[in-house]
Amino acid sequence: MMANGRIRPLWPVLISVLLALFATGCSTSTENGGLSLVDEQGNHPANFLSTHPAFAVSSVAQCRPCHGDDLAGGIANTSCYTAACHHGTVPGWATPAVHGAEAKKAPGSSGFVSCQICHGNDFLGGAVQVACLSASCHGGPGTTPHPSQWGGGDTYRHSTTDEANASVCAQCHLNGNNSPIGSPSPPAPAGTSPGCFNSTLCHGASAVPHPVDNTWVAASGAAQPHGNSAKTTPGASTGFAYCQVCHGEGTDFAGGSSGTDCYSCHGGLGINPHPANWRTGDTYVHTNVDEGNAAVCAYCHAGGLISPIPAPPAPPPGTPPGCFNGTLCHAIPVPHPVDNTWVATSGADQPHGNAAKAAAGTSSGFLYCQACHGSGSGFNAFAGGLSGVSCYLCHNDLSLPVPHPPGNQWQTSGGYTHQNTDPSNAVVCAYCHRNANPGTAGCFNNTLCHN
Repeated sequence: MMANGRIRPLWPVLISVLLALFATGCSTSTENGGLSLVDEQGNHPANFLSTHPAFAVSSVAQCRPCHGDDLAGGIANTSCYTAACHHGTVPGWATPAVHGAEAKKAPGSSGFVSCQICHGNDFLGGAVQVACLSASCHGGPGTTPHPSQWGGGDTYRHSTTDEANASVCAQCHLNGNNSPIGSPSPPAPAGTSPGCFNSTLCHGASAVPHPVDNTWVAASGAAQPHGNSAKTTPGASTGFAYCQVCHGEGTDFAGGSSGTDCYSCHGGLGINPHPANWRTGDTYVHTNVDEGNAAVCAYCHAGGLISPIPAPPAPPPGTPPGCFNGTLCHAIPVPHPVDNTWVATSGADQPHGNAAKAAAGTSSGFLYCQACHGSGSGFNAFAGGLSGVSCYLCHNDLSLPVPHPPGNQWQTSGGYTHQNTDPSNAVVCAYCHRNANPGTAGCFNNTLCHN
């Protein structure tokens, strides 16, 4: 620059410009618009710590001119990630009950978008380099930035998330992507803003993924499409966990996001979410439920709780729930049919009797029956055991309960006589029929009834 024919140095001008830019970057106004969140000395107002989350969520760009693009310090030399700020001042923040509840609130000072400020738009770490997908939090890379049972039976399920967070959900779930219930049909018109129940994400406008009339829940005695679907192998639209997406909250079926509880039909609130005769005699019996649903059954029946039969021996710790591994009600699978192919009508051949009377072995003989139907000895030997089904219910002489056909039928003249029972079963007969003679129990050695 020339002044009076002499060259004037430029550095005083540059310093003035830089100072002006610095002052502009951290405005001296206390208004809430634009970059005007500091006082004349460049400090935030006194009440700023309680009000600034809403500013950051609405536009974190307001914070970056002073605190840096990564919010780690910038020209203000103050990081937004210090222990004295944010999570460090909230007791129990790392627990799902605290940070999860905040994330699920409507965007403002909370919501999913507030998580993205620090953890990245993809939740893979962001400026703080702490990923929501870490193995210690939500499952590790390639999974999800939310709880593993977010769709079904978890306490922290998605149905209590404010719908205003849908734009963040859309990053993974637009058009029903990564959804256990498939894409909604018909899809929303192009340009529709993301929403939970407008067919842009997972749910359609009705939010009901099945018929809502008697084509779904028929009159008693008829096939039940809803029951058949629930009892099938768990999948994208079947199984107990799928019912819970709408009808359950946590570990029950009290209504959930649908507001329609399963107890209103199945016995009254707090009874059970399945038919009253679910155990044995109903058309809608539990014996044809796919075992993959055991994790949901475990909500009520873990360790044999609320069961009409005694709890089975406990399996090793960490055993996943299963119908026949001791984690719920049964220790072993039922080893025979449970209908009239096993116990025929009177006068017919009896498969169960033939098996019981055969030579004692791994799948036949009286001792084998006792594994499920009886324990101990004497008249309690066949009183129900683990199965809860007593042999005396059918084999009951009015004068004396016995675990075999009564009177003459068993003695000599009946179709179900004991005479073709294998002698290896004598040790069980001895529970009731042993006499004073010593020796090993046998049919024809004076230990029981015959010489």
